[in-house]
This record gives sequence, C-alpha cells and structure tokens, in this order.
Amino acid sequence: MMKPLRKIHVQVWILLAVLIPVGIISAYMVVPKEAVNKLLPEEKSAALPIVINKAETKNYSVYLRRSADNKSYQLQWINNRASVQPSSLVYKERNGERELIGRVESTGTYFFPLKADSLNAYRFILYDIIHQHITDSINFNE
Repeated sequence: MMKPLRKIHVQVWILLAVLIPVGIISAYMVVPKEAVNKLLPEEKSAALPIVINKAETKNYSVYLRRSADNKSYQLQWINNRASVQPSSLVYKERNGERELIGRVESTGTYFFPLKADSLNAYRFILYDIIHQHITDSINFNE
C-alpha cells in the first residue's frame, strides 16, 4: 500500500472508531419505550338482591335479578368455563325485535341493566359475532 493510501486508511478507521459507538448509542436512545399494556378497568356493579329466575348450563349460569322496590332489573351472566366463542352478544328478544343487552367474553361475571317488561317474560339470545349465528336462547317467565 502506498503512503497516501495508508494515511487515508488510518483516517477512515479512526473515523469509524468514533462513528460506530456514536451510532449505537443514538440508535439505542431512539428506540421507543415499551408500550404499557393496560386494559380499561371493568365497571363492577353489584348484583341486585332478589333472584327472579335462573338458568344454568355446564358453560354458564344466567340470573334474572330485581331490586327490592321492583324498579330495577338486571341480567347476571356468569361464564363458568372459557367460552368456545371469543366474544358473543346478548340480545333481549320481544315480538321478533332484538335489543342489544351487552357483550360476553371469556370467563367472568357480567351484569347488564334491563328495562322492566310489562309481561315479565324475558327471552335472551346469545349471538356469535364471528360465525354470525345464534348459539343459544334462554327463556324466563316470572
């Protein structure tokens, strides 16, 4: 190697010796912080005191509840096992019309407020969102 090439070669290696650590440090500093994986807190509501009716299967238990003054009604849904469907919707059906009550996911207890029915006849439908079909129905008559 000729003298001018050796001189450039040394200068390049000195420059690389400075730039490589600076590049590593600056790359480390611009890496985004790990995202905090926080789920929104569930709204926990208390169960109303009087159980009007109940339906139980091996996968879930459903309770129709009301307050002592007969003004408030509530549907309590308890998933005993992890559901086959990752997410299902619960509808209240009356005279062929459906009203969305809420969403039921994995194991746990879910409370849904209900409007009072003049006939005290409640029919609930469990609808699988993904496969788009009714998986179960529950009838309550007081």
